[in-house]
Formats: sequence, C-alpha cells, structure tokens
Amino acid sequence: ANGNDNKKFKGDRPPCSPSRVLHLRKIPSDVTEAEVISLGLPFGKVTNLLMLKGKSQAFLEMASEEAAVTMVNYYTPVTPHLRSQPVFIQYSNHRELKTDNLPNQARAQAALQAVSAVQSGSLALPGPPTNEGTILPGQSPVLRIIIENLFYPVTLEVLHQIFSKFGTVLKIITFTKNNQFQALLQYADPVNAHYAKMALDGQNIYNACCTLRIDFSKLTS
Repeated sequence: ANGNDNKKFKGDRPPCSPSRVLHLRKIPSDVTEAEVISLGLPFGKVTNLLMLKGKSQAFLEMASEEAAVTMVNYYTPVTPHLRSQPVFIQYSNHRELKTDNLPNQARAQAALQAVSAVQSGSLALPGPPTNEGTILPGQSPVLRIIIENLFYPVTLEVLHQIFSKFGTVLKIITFTKNNQFQALLQYADPVNAHYAKMALDGQNIYNACCTLRIDFSKLTS
C-alpha cells in the first residue's frame, strides 16, 4: 500500500463516534460480498456494502445505529474471521454509504437482495398444511438437509431462520460430506419436521441457487 494508508492506522487513534456504517480492515482478497454481509446478519438488516478489494477493506452499512453498536460490541472481544483471516471492525466516519454511481456495485446489491429475502421471510414458503392425518407414527423429528448449488454461504443463522417458521428448532449441525454441504436439524416435535419437509423440499433459499433437498434422518436426536 502507499504510505498514506499506513499513517491512518498507526497508533490507537481515538475510536470514532458510533455510526451505522462500519469500516472493515484486513479482509481477504478472495472474500465474497455475501461472506462480508454474513458478519452483520446476526445483528440486524444490512442495508449497503462497499468493497475496496484493492485495499483489503470494506464498508458495511447497517439499518440502524443500534445494530452497528451491537455488532461492534460483540466483535471487540471476539475478532471475527473471514476465510480464517482475522478482520478488524470499527465505526466509519461516514454516516451512510452513497454507492449508487460506483462501478462493481451490482454484485453487492445482488448479494444484499438475496440475503434480505431470507431475512424478511419473503421466501415463497407455503403455510403448514392442514391435513393432520398424514403423520406416520414413529417419524423422526430430525431432518437431513442437503444444499445444492451453494452459490452463497448458508449459515446456521439462515437455516435457523427458515426452519423455525415451522416449529421449535432444538439443534442444527452443518458438515460437508461427499463434497456436499449438509445439515442435520432437530425439531421439538416430529410434526414440525413433517411440515417443514413438505413445504421446503426442493425450494431455493436464494434466487435460483442453494436448493434444499430434505429427507427424514434415521437419527432420532
């Protein structure tokens, strides 16, 4: 980097006053927009993103200052990692991001839209069916979920958000097997598992990608 960048970060400069725009430093060069957005997701809606890959920096705008403050407070003692590289987060001097006319913003906007679709629950999910008679006795409350076309990272938060629409989710484990991203998800009640499988099997989490393939697991817990 040229010398100016280094001066800015030398020493412990006084932290800026809270802003809903967060400045992320030392992000890996190959990181995706969706991965950066996923840092902010657990804390609230992410409303804008600006990636400065040449400087290994990004700006993330949250919907509210409260969400940004919660995020900074959470990540101050626990340094977040992207692709196993530590990332540094602080408040930005900017109050909001104006990115309308910048190049390369289309990808960031597409990633934001995909993520907000999950957050607002605007996935086209049917409600639980009414016919109760189809539940098989002894059916497992555990679903095995395979996610195909994994174009965006699917986090535990995202899975929990989608599946908890159908009942209380007790546990989720994610793992990769045979080069496929999979999850085991346990409901409190097998009826919830049944509804979730009927409603979600074959659905996409994001537009045209991250397709859910759902079966009942042989495990009961």
